Amino acid sequence: MSTTTPAAVLASGLTSLLLAASLLSGATASPARSATADPSPTATATPSPTATPTATPTATPSPSPTSSPAATASPSPTRTAAPATRPRRPRAAQFQIATFNQLGSQHTRGSRRYAPGTRRAAITAGLVRDRGIEVVGFQEVQRDQLRVLRKRLDGYRVWPGRRLGNQGVRLQIAWRTKRFEKLSHGHITTTFDRQRRPIPFVQLRERRSGVRFYVIDIHNSPRGQEAARDSATRKQVRLVKRLRRTGRAVFILGDANERREFFCRSARAAGLRAPNGGRVTARGCRPPKHAIIDWIMGDGRIDFRGYRQSRGPRVRRASDHHFVQATVRVARPRR
Repeated sequence: MSTTTPAAVLASGLTSLLLAASLLSGATASPARSATADPSPTATATPSPTATPTATPTATPSPSPTSSPAATASPSPTRTAAPATRPRRPRAAQFQIATFNQLGSQHTRGSRRYAPGTRRAAITAGLVRDRGIEVVGFQEVQRDQLRVLRKRLDGYRVWPGRRLGNQGVRLQIAWRTKRFEKLSHGHITTTFDRQRRPIPFVQLRERRSGVRFYVIDIHNSPRGQEAARDSATRKQVRLVKRLRRTGRAVFILGDANERREFFCRSARAAGLRAPNGGRVTARGCRPPKHAIIDWIMGDGRIDFRGYRQSRGPRVRRASDHHFVQATVRVARPRR
């Protein structure tokens, strides 16, 4: 039987106290170390004795972009989009231009040959639309026919309408508003069949190309009124010259009631050209073959690319004149 001395008991108690204190300090320090050293204790837990421990994807979390020095020191370059280039405007505009003497309503009242003026105006509007005409000059328009033309030519603007008085109704210029806009307008006055009559003109701009040009619509005195025709032609030539000084192309459309003389005077004095040919030289003037009294002429950077004068069944039902049209290309002035 062994006996325990008081000194041994005391030593044993001290040893127990030291061991307990050591265990207590180890238990409190371990969580702190694992919290700062390893954010995922489950990944470093004691491995299964039957398998080699492998780290899970969450064992080492990817650093956030804000905590990475490389991310802040060398940011990835950003791509700057190249500025969009504005498409170039075309330097020219091509379109169909025409002239047509509508044959006024008063000329066919009670006629067995022609339908009433309003019905004929409806035929005229159909011709303009069906042939793709985008700029046209009309002559001999009456008020009742003007109403029909405006109604049937949807998508076109007609000028001057009634703005230049009753005599001003006779001559009208129409254009497709989707393609052209009017920048300015004006008129001169000539004598027609012993009456004072406004001769209208407009400046149009083709929307896509920006090309600008003038259109003059004329009707000169008929039959034996040679002096009135000569006077009107002189004024019209002066107007062409004045408008040409702006650098813009100029078209003159209409019923001149002359063939050779109107062409030769206009070509020689104003440099006007016709899509159906003809020329003026030092040796004289040669008008177009098969010239008629209805004219399309122009000056400036104009290229005539086609010409047609027709007297088909629809045209004959509408008027006693030809329907005259041309394909034209107008370029911007040289700088």
